[in-house]
Amino acid sequence: MISIKNAAGQMAIVKGQEVQVTSTLGSLDTVSFNFYNLHTDEKIGEVLAPFSVVSIPETGEDYEVQTYNTDDVGNYMQYSVSAIQIAKRFHYHYIKDKIGVETTTSKDNSGSTDTSTTSKPVKLKDALSFLFKGSGFDVVIDKDLNQNSVKTFDDGFGGGYADELLQTAASGYSFEYYWKNKTCYVAKEIGGKDKFVFVDNVNCNKISVQEDDTAITTRATGTINVTKQNGDNSTVNTLTSTYVSPLVKEKGWPIIDATPYTEDFTDDGKSFVMSQQLLDDKVKKLVHDYPSIQYTVDGANFKKFARYLHDVQVGDYGYLRTRQGIDVETRVQSITSYPQDNSKGNTITFGNLAFNLIDYLTYQHNQENKYREWYSSMSLKMNNLADIVHKANAGLDKFTTTWGESQLENTQSIEKLQQELQQLLESQKDKDKDPADKGNNENDDNSTKQST
Repeated sequence: MISIKNAAGQMAIVKGQEVQVTSTLGSLDTVSFNFYNLHTDEKIGEVLAPFSVVSIPETGEDYEVQTYNTDDVGNYMQYSVSAIQIAKRFHYHYIKDKIGVETTTSKDNSGSTDTSTTSKPVKLKDALSFLFKGSGFDVVIDKDLNQNSVKTFDDGFGGGYADELLQTAASGYSFEYYWKNKTCYVAKEIGGKDKFVFVDNVNCNKISVQEDDTAITTRATGTINVTKQNGDNSTVNTLTSTYVSPLVKEKGWPIIDATPYTEDFTDDGKSFVMSQQLLDDKVKKLVHDYPSIQYTVDGANFKKFARYLHDVQVGDYGYLRTRQGIDVETRVQSITSYPQDNSKGNTITFGNLAFNLIDYLTYQHNQENKYREWYSSMSLKMNNLADIVHKANAGLDKFTTTWGESQLENTQSIEKLQQELQQLLESQKDKDKDPADKGNNENDDNSTKQST
């Protein structure tokens, strides 16, 4: 069931069909569904209106209605609704003021006025406090983020819609965020490591791969200008950096330039100034020398595999194993789920990680170590088993030998007894043939008397 409440507080409960929720990394969740209603029920027409809020009990989230269509189906009216996470209303908040900028006004000898602005570093916690103050929304900063980290913004920070400024802050301070109703959770990186393993045709129906080479770049350049004030004089020190992908030399790839990086800094002893090393690191990251590969897993029914898998969320890292036996580390970019339909499995879209030879070799090395440990363990067990079998065989051999010797002794004793018995029988036969023994037997005498 789904509840719909309009801005005036009127509410209706409908039975949703084809309820589909899509969660995407870096974006607000969306929901779409259909429902039917009798023509005579006018309440739905009043409730389903601009700024109405849809509540899905399975997700615990509220969504603001974006679009809805109607279609006449006999005695019923079919409604098709799409809505977006309630955090969309953060866009309602426009911030006119700015922080991190200082404006100075001076007059020259002719009396003309000269106005100049100087950018100042802004701490992360100050930027977020500035964004959320008076907005009706809350922010929670994860402990892995340094709230005192600073960033200098050209022309200061502000002068725009709150949600767009949040994206600017995320890019500047290098953090990620997601929403739960009206609370924004900010972290260095959302999601967890090693949260899932999907094996093609085992716990999912199919793993599809789509590769895009259009975003590849192989060279990047960067330039920063550092201005240092010495009283009324100033000096400008310019630092440059260039990085070329090793694949240009190794694979013969062409030179494809990334968008150059440029930034100005003021060295006043207090503000952050980028060093040559930081510039080199920044420029290197601008090169995208690998294809963008998107993996899609169909039929990963978490309801069915709940006993085997953890709950997978957008941003989580894990592994896919294709039918070719290739293990790929990926990150969940999007999940499409059907919270009110147990018969449908989730569809998950993954993005590939930047290819890193060191990480790959480390992963392979770790896998080899695991197999080596397993093999050593199995070898030890097999050796132990061989010892056990050997001891058992030795015991059996000893038993067999002892038993055999005993049996041999018994057999020899029996043969000896048989020989002695045979000798007795032969001796008795000889006695029966001797005539001297006749007449001495009482039975023989009686036999003679009866014959006369």
